[in-house]
Amino acid sequence: MSQPSLWQLFINYIKIGLQGWGGPVAQIQVIHEDAVEKKKWIDNDRFKDAYAVCGMLPGPEAAELCMYVGYHKRGVLGGIIAGLGFMLPNFIMITLLAWVYFQYAATSNIAQMLLFGVKPAMVAIVAFSLYRLSHKFGVLTNRQLLFITILMIVLSFVTTVDLILLLLAMGFIYMLVNKLTEKNKVKKDNSTLHGFAVEPVLLASSVGFASSLSANVSWLFLKIGALSFGGAYTVLALLQFEAVDYYGWLTTQQYIDGLAINELTPGPLIMVAAFVGFAAHGFWGATLATFFIFLPAFLFVLLGAPYFESLRKNVGIKLYLAGVSAAVVGLTANFLIRLSIEVFQDWASPIITLVSLFLLIKMKPPLWSVFLFGLIFGSGFMYLVTLM
Repeated sequence: MSQPSLWQLFINYIKIGLQGWGGPVAQIQVIHEDAVEKKKWIDNDRFKDAYAVCGMLPGPEAAELCMYVGYHKRGVLGGIIAGLGFMLPNFIMITLLAWVYFQYAATSNIAQMLLFGVKPAMVAIVAFSLYRLSHKFGVLTNRQLLFITILMIVLSFVTTVDLILLLLAMGFIYMLVNKLTEKNKVKKDNSTLHGFAVEPVLLASSVGFASSLSANVSWLFLKIGALSFGGAYTVLALLQFEAVDYYGWLTTQQYIDGLAINELTPGPLIMVAAFVGFAAHGFWGATLATFFIFLPAFLFVLLGAPYFESLRKNVGIKLYLAGVSAAVVGLTANFLIRLSIEVFQDWASPIITLVSLFLLIKMKPPLWSVFLFGLIFGSGFMYLVTLM
């Protein structure tokens, strides 16, 4: 295996970031082809093990895999360089587009015409992702996990408890439900919880922040980044509750526009953080939001890489994370309902969503093509409306 320089790592993952169309599955495929098949920087078995662990960790899996490959080749500095290279193109694009949007597009009829069909396409993709998450986390085949999912949906609508705390609590509730169920069995395997330990996330460095806007942005995105189990769609749901409903940095409509803009650019969906950060505090807010939402992923991967194998084998941690993951499905369902209510304000939007969903299920196209369909169909519809 060749030994790349830090500069080669950086340039390589900038190129990978520019190819990051179509969501995490497509991004991971590109990363695998590059690192395993083309450059042979890492063997396939090690890549698969890293992928499995990154799926357990909070944060964007694709970015974490880039960090891991960089760490594997050049240590901690290599991991940092690879992660920065992957996220840099998307950060620049989203930040510039956020500036254009809030300067001109938010009140531009042309921009709203272009974004009209992208929003219902987003609803279809979230619905499709919800279905895939349900299968991935075993919610549809495990009654205990299904109970956690339904409980999370209900509580996220009726309670005022911080959703991040609620998400963490669901892991312990699932452990309790699992333990009670195990007691009803004739033969109980006491090894299930052996060695269980959930280390608290070290966020104490942020406690001393003053209650300024910059501090609020930093603290919010650090929390979300550290607890974004399930990847990008957990982030989207939490940002809806925190940035829109609680802080009021932007309206629901602006947030949905930001999601649409982010989906039309290559890179991780979690980079919508830059758009929200810009809405809160301009270019500085976008920088802070991006830094803090990715910081936990860097720490988890770069500090935890030597322990990936033991993490995979720890039954207790897997049990806790299974409960959190089921709660993520419930949180995503809540986000889908709220998003649908906001988008379905006319008869054309549900049609675009249904056609997009049909394409995703039957034809399995890349996600960018579904957004392109929504862009063309929606723009055509809006143009016809203006002529009538």
